[in-house]
Amino acid sequence: MVNAHLSQPSGTTRAGRRTVPLSLAAAGCLLGLLGGGCAQHDRTLQLQTQLDDARASVERLEEDAAALQNRNAALQQQVEALQGLGEKRKEWLFRVERIAMGRHTGGVDLDGKPGDDAVKVFVKPIDQHGSVLKAAGTVKVQLFDLAAPPAENLIFEHTWPVETIHDQWSGGLFTNHYTFECRWDGPPQHDEVTVRVEFLDYFTGERFTAQKLCKVKPLPPPETGKTAGP
Repeated sequence: MVNAHLSQPSGTTRAGRRTVPLSLAAAGCLLGLLGGGCAQHDRTLQLQTQLDDARASVERLEEDAAALQNRNAALQQQVEALQGLGEKRKEWLFRVERIAMGRHTGGVDLDGKPGDDAVKVFVKPIDQHGSVLKAAGTVKVQLFDLAAPPAENLIFEHTWPVETIHDQWSGGLFTNHYTFECRWDGPPQHDEVTVRVEFLDYFTGERFTAQKLCKVKPLPPPETGKTAGP
């Protein structure tokens, strides 16, 4: 007689329903635990990064605060020093009292052709003790041919800004002055040109002027055409 109790296949019950093997269920639980652990690890790293950024920000703020404190302390010392010197300290500072033009100010020939092309102007800011002072400021130079009609007598005008005036300075054992090469727009018709210089001192805000009559070589008169002989 054939035995009616046949062995059931793995993963099924007597009622014919499939069951999940124990090993698969355990693996699923393990994967779930691992997944949750990875998420927690990522969250921990994120929090650690935020904490490091916050600490770095705090350190920068502390450094800035320390720098400001040092700056304030230095300014306070400067204020106390100035108060100790008193108002008369201004009397001892070297400052421009006047300007003068050098004796070599005059016409120059730049192109090698007959007649001058410009006036070279030498300007000396002079302090309260009579010494030449390299002072910062703007310089305006004007050239006038005063023998010409009033509407035509201004033959040159230019202003050198303070940021470029350093390039015009010449300093040495026997030379201390600003040099300005002033090429006129139209040649003068006479051999004398009036030079007017205005200096705006950036230390005191005062304006100083100087004027000088200098000699120039005007262009030679054009040659008249020769008439043919009989």
